[in-house]
Parts: sequence; C-alpha cells; structure tokens
Amino acid sequence: MKLISGKLTLEISFPLAAAMTAVILYDSSTSVLECLIAVILHESGHLLMLHRYGSFPKRIKLTLFDIAITDTHKTTRGFSQELAVTLAGIISNIIFTCLSFLLYFLFPCSFFEGLAAANLSLAVFNALPVDSLDGGQALALILSRFCSPEKVLPILDIISLMILFPMLIPGFLLLLRSEYNFSLLLSSLYLIALILLKKRKA
Repeated sequence: MKLISGKLTLEISFPLAAAMTAVILYDSSTSVLECLIAVILHESGHLLMLHRYGSFPKRIKLTLFDIAITDTHKTTRGFSQELAVTLAGIISNIIFTCLSFLLYFLFPCSFFEGLAAANLSLAVFNALPVDSLDGGQALALILSRFCSPEKVLPILDIISLMILFPMLIPGFLLLLRSEYNFSLLLSSLYLIALILLKKRKA
C-alpha cells in the first residue's frame, strides 16, 4: 500500500498492515499503542534531523520488522551531521521517556507509565552496537575514522554477533515465561539472519 503526500511516498507492507489490523481487533490493552507511539517518536527524531540538514527523504517503507528511510544525501553529510541523524531516534525516545515519567508522576496513569517503558526499551535496544540498529550504524561511523572501509564491516559483524547470540537466551526465557512475548527472540534472530545473509552475498 502506497500513500503519497507531496514529494514523500510512504509504503506499508501487507504483512505489517495485516498484523496491525489483527492487533487492533483482538488486543484490548494499550501496550501496542504505546509501542507504536514510541516507534513513531523514534522515526520522527531521524526525520526531524534530516529535515534540519536539508535532506528530507522522498520514500519511507514500513515492513513488519523495520522502517527503511531512503536517504539519498547520506554521502554528502559530514561525520558530525551523519552521527546526529543516526542518534536522533534514540535521543528522541530518551526525551519522551523523561516526559512520560514526568506526566506519570503528575497524573498517575498506567498509559504514561507504559509509554515511558516503551520509549526507554526502544532507546536501549536501538543503542546496541549491532548492525542494522542505530547503535551499530553509529559505531560504524566511528570505526570508519580509525579503520579502512574493508575492516569496518567485519569488525561490526563480529561485535554484533557477540551481542546477539547471548540475547537469544533471555529472549527464549521471556517467551517461556510470558507464553506469548516473542519480540526479543524474534528480533535477535532477524538481526542475526540479516548479518549472515549479508556475509553470504558478499
């Protein structure tokens, strides 16, 4: 499904649309809404910083596992600007974590507490130095200042796998304990698969 607004094209994959429809129909809690708001705030951070540097994207694709922003000006920005764009989503989530906690203390409500937890969880997860996550992209930028391009990706892949494989254990335990929460396990497997597929194509 495509939505066009001016020069921006927004694509939503069918699996994501189907999953969101199912959640809206069958999940009566606010946890999904809290997570969705956190994701929107995260991506808005990236978009706001891109707009600040005059490189707002022309295409955004939403899939079941990630959000792909087509950034045609990526190679024209300097190190500091690119690092700011990369970390903007994490910073946005941290800011709204603090604001949500403040609202929770002022107006005790489980929604604000859940929103703070969702923003904090997303910030921490994306800050991991793992390829495809913001933390991994930031690490790659920093490594590129000290290493040759040929060494950056292998180093990043090793660090990513050293973090992701241990994460399978708490992900599996979380699934057993909750009987339905497979988000951490599935996310870890997906990121591992991306790294291994990339190495195979290379």
